[in-house]
Amino acid sequence: MSQRELLFILAHAQLCAACRGRLLAAPEAVFAGHALTEAEKERLTHLQEADFFTSERLGEAAGVSAGELNDHANHPVVRLRHL
Repeated sequence: MSQRELLFILAHAQLCAACRGRLLAAPEAVFAGHALTEAEKERLTHLQEADFFTSERLGEAAGVSAGELNDHANHPVVRLRHL
């Protein structure tokens, strides 16, 4: 399965402080409407504010590459769709 939704959520949360706050406060609420695997949901549940300091750190914490995060950062869905 593609990690597209996970990357969209991570990239958007890195850019948008309000959505990052929602993700960190109640990750289960963010899962609704997103096609995520149980493993992806588990990774999102364990993120902390400090994980969002750099793409490298976020990628390591979420199990994706920093390059993938950076590639998705300018996608229109990432920029426009709030969590």
